[in-house]
Amino acid sequence: MAYDVEAIRKKLQKSMSGKFNDPDMFKPEKAQDGSTAIKYRLFILPPLMKGDDTKSGPAIKSMDQFFATHGNHWINDRPHPCPRIFGGDDCPICKFGFDLLRDEKNPDKRRLIVQQWMPQSYYMVNIYFPNVKTNPEDLRGKVRFFNASKTCFDQWTTCLLRDDAGDSDDPEAYGVFFDENKAFCYQLEVLKSGRNNSYKTSKFLPNGGEPMAIIKNKDGSPNEEAIKDVLAKRIDLFTKIEEPDLDKINKLASVMINGDDDDDSGFDEDETAAAPVDAAKSDSDAGDDSLEDELEDSSDSLSEEAPFDSDAKKESSDAKKESSDDDAADDIDANKEIEDLLGQLDDDE
Repeated sequence: MAYDVEAIRKKLQKSMSGKFNDPDMFKPEKAQDGSTAIKYRLFILPPLMKGDDTKSGPAIKSMDQFFATHGNHWINDRPHPCPRIFGGDDCPICKFGFDLLRDEKNPDKRRLIVQQWMPQSYYMVNIYFPNVKTNPEDLRGKVRFFNASKTCFDQWTTCLLRDDAGDSDDPEAYGVFFDENKAFCYQLEVLKSGRNNSYKTSKFLPNGGEPMAIIKNKDGSPNEEAIKDVLAKRIDLFTKIEEPDLDKINKLASVMINGDDDDDSGFDEDETAAAPVDAAKSDSDAGDDSLEDELEDSSDSLSEEAPFDSDAKKESSDAKKESSDDDAADDIDANKEIEDLLGQLDDDE
């Protein structure tokens, strides 16, 4: 019998609701403190066009941007895709949240409403981990998809809107950083904030203001074959985004807002009616790094003396810590979400 592998995977993911570990997904390690950052170096890859080669076959449709957006309402530590974020459709949970915000003027209470009723937005991208010592061995040369927070996304858009490197004494990354032949490496820095990860100190490494190919030959020119291979391993992001179940969202909203509950409430067997989890997170500050020289000429090679990796530390695999079920909403930067939503509400008023 011929099986539809993607359909089977989607059904599995939906049935495991929040506990499904996708091997194509990059989830940063859980930070242990707020002063020593866990660091990853990666390149954000260009958007897919319909028919492009991907890990799972031809891309099903074209991407409008280098990222794909989606969002979840977190209820009882389980994600429920938001129809408003997914496709601009009406969402009764969001609507109730916005109604509460319009009637509430106290900033602290407004933030609590956002935390309880509004979805967490994600900015999904394909990423490539170069062969440098900063990256764990199991990620070097690999392509993954990453659900980025608003903090990271704001840094990316700032770079994209910058016209040049600026001050020659303190250059910055600029322009289309996801061009595989003229890219800027992004350093993801993970610090602990409360019980969650903070990415505020993450940044692009400017390389003296000069973009580079994601994989270079020794003479500095793009390694076209290696780059082509990396691009063909991108993940078709639209196959990773779960579509909202409008019936279930409506039933959840009814339970949350009205207290209605019956055998057909739309909850899973081990799920009970409750308000969404408090997803508030905060950010912290740290130091700076620099990017120099070139990457190696092959996705399989790693130079011990590569200046690109001069400040890297080898992270012990013993330090890895899996997220528990009660951390299902981890890595959420709710402060930025709150600011944006409150700004959107003020604009509407």
